[in-house]
Amino acid sequence: MKLTKRILLVYIVSILAFFTACGEEEKIISLQKERAELIAKKDSLTKRKNELENSNQLLLISDTVKAGDGLFQVLSRMKVSESDRRALVLAIQDSVELSKMRVGQMFHVLLNQDGSVQTFRFAENPATIHLLFKSDSGYIYHRPDKKLTRKHSIFEGSLAQGSTLDGMLRSVGIPGRMVGVVSGVLQCKVAFQLAQPSDKFRILLEEAFFEDSVWIEGKVLFAEFDGKTVGHHEAFLYEDPDPKSSYNAHYTESGEALVFDGLRYPLDRLHVTSAYGSRIHPITGKRTVHHGIDYGSPKGTPVYAVAEGVVTVSGYDNLSGNKISIRHRDGSSSWYLHLHTRAVAKGAHVNTRQVIGRVGNTGRSTGPHLHFGFKDEKGRWMNPSKKTMIATPKLEGERLSRLKSQAKAIRESLTTTAAVTPQKVGDSEILVRSRTIQ
Repeated sequence: MKLTKRILLVYIVSILAFFTACGEEEKIISLQKERAELIAKKDSLTKRKNELENSNQLLLISDTVKAGDGLFQVLSRMKVSESDRRALVLAIQDSVELSKMRVGQMFHVLLNQDGSVQTFRFAENPATIHLLFKSDSGYIYHRPDKKLTRKHSIFEGSLAQGSTLDGMLRSVGIPGRMVGVVSGVLQCKVAFQLAQPSDKFRILLEEAFFEDSVWIEGKVLFAEFDGKTVGHHEAFLYEDPDPKSSYNAHYTESGEALVFDGLRYPLDRLHVTSAYGSRIHPITGKRTVHHGIDYGSPKGTPVYAVAEGVVTVSGYDNLSGNKISIRHRDGSSSWYLHLHTRAVAKGAHVNTRQVIGRVGNTGRSTGPHLHFGFKDEKGRWMNPSKKTMIATPKLEGERLSRLKSQAKAIRESLTTTAAVTPQKVGDSEILVRSRTIQ
């Protein structure tokens, strides 16, 4: 009996020890889990602390465009390395026409400890902001959307005694660039020296505003002049699906291009990456005179002769790469540099809009583009943009059909906008009607 009680006691003690041991093991497991969680939190906090410390070491530098500046020069003043300068220019030049930078525009760069650019910011205006972010594969471009208010406005009136159409339009605050477009397209048909007081005019503008008040951009959709002597003439804006198409211009409703006799464009799509004149060279970083216009374009894009002529140069050198020059009937000559391939030989006769080569990146070049230059009859370099250039003398086929459709829409907008109560601008006799379209 005593033996049985002793065995039972030992058994109970063993059971209690077993359950006690199980409880301790659970406690140990629980403590180990808590310890792992604390370590993870500590590591996360340490990582965040390091990120904050590193962010405090980023350096923000800002600078503005000065007279004669190019992006390369602005970035140089901001202590951006040559390799980053080239990378930034190449990353943004397809999205921004760098040749149109204006004095006073602001640039910002964020540099890390080793001086490399992490973020780049450029605002063309309050609503158009360009951003570049550094990634493992290079710089990534981003343009945040800003809501704009768009309006259609009709300006109409009659020529006053001793006035000009140009002067009257400027007097009511229409931006000079758009006034120049109106005058330029109408004078292709209107002999303004014969215009008389009381001759009538009407234009339709589409303008975009930021926060309903800051003017951002505008375009002339329609221009009309009706004179006793000079007759009645209309101009319609044709807009190609590609916003950089060289066909984007003003035409009569039948498709006739409203420009003086002039050259054709060397490309179907126009994206100016460097304008004519003094600039900071993107490779050497030195100020030089740029005797031409650079059009950014993919390798292999067709290059056209801008006018009929004879090929006087078809060759290669280390600076210009593959190059072609064509002498035209008036003694002037056009030049095409950095070509990938040349399709015509020296001495060949070429016609207007004939394919003479393909866009390339040969010679001293930072990327695929066409350098287009022009010399006058005395052999002096001149600004190609000073020569009137068009894509075609008359639209045909699909483009003509698109123009007629767009002209119909413009007439409908004229009718709708004309129903708005007119307002006078200051002391001018010009009446203005405006309506919001979005």
